Amino acid sequence: MRVIVSTGYEIGLEVSEAEPLAPGAGQVSIDVRAIGVGRVDLIMRQMMPMAFVPGIEAAGIVSAVGPGADPQWLGRRVLARGQGGAYAEQIVVSSDVLVALPGALSFEAAVATGMNGLVAHFCLAKAQVAPGDRVVVRGARGGIGHLAVQMAKRLEADVVEPERNDAPSPADVVVDLVAGPDTAAYVEQLHANGRYVIAGIAAGLPPADLAGSLLADFKRSRSVATLSLDTIGNVDLNHAAQQMLAEVAAGTIRPLVAMVLPLEEADQAHRLLAKGGISGKILLVP
Repeated sequence: MRVIVSTGYEIGLEVSEAEPLAPGAGQVSIDVRAIGVGRVDLIMRQMMPMAFVPGIEAAGIVSAVGPGADPQWLGRRVLARGQGGAYAEQIVVSSDVLVALPGALSFEAAVATGMNGLVAHFCLAKAQVAPGDRVVVRGARGGIGHLAVQMAKRLEADVVEPERNDAPSPADVVVDLVAGPDTAAYVEQLHANGRYVIAGIAAGLPPADLAGSLLADFKRSRSVATLSLDTIGNVDLNHAAQQMLAEVAAGTIRPLVAMVLPLEEADQAHRLLAKGGISGKILLVP
């Protein structure tokens, strides 16, 4: 089978051949139909000096079931998330990270919703968004932000989608997928008891003195938090994913696909993502 291998950030991604793996205890094999490309893949390439296969989300059809895994998964259309090695024609994952696709939902729509939708969902949950809240989504043009905007509106929030050069505006909640030097200015615009959740650093780390600006006006009781799916259990992740995929199948939430590229163009997909300006999710198909 074909896999995409990273041997260093500056070298790029290469197509390679590998033997398919048999599923072990509690695992399944999936014939992959769509793969998500995300910024975490770029970060992992910068962090990992040795050769590895990137990718943490894919959708496809379960082709084999290992001992201890539910045999009813065999032949099912599924989304798999949170485990590495997704840039491949076939993957082996724990059955604990599978969610069945509802109805005729496409593999592409499932992956475009997957990890992006989970980040958006749990950001809004962490911020305790309530009807009437003014919610600013930084990075609303991206795959996560696009879904966060829709989810916040379904919670009856008043949603603001600032462009890159817009001045910060007052808010009860900020979902920040960008961070960078402008973070402090957005924190300053939080109302009393405002909540700020950072789930991405596309523009770099926030200013080092961010805590100082909060403490300088502590009577407003503003809070800043971070969000990583690594702190959320599989049961909660799977439940949220099932709900989101059902809403996508019903047409009440619409993921945004930026482009679909063949698997062998993974390196080009990474270059486009690193360049910036992409609206939506980049997908790879074997």
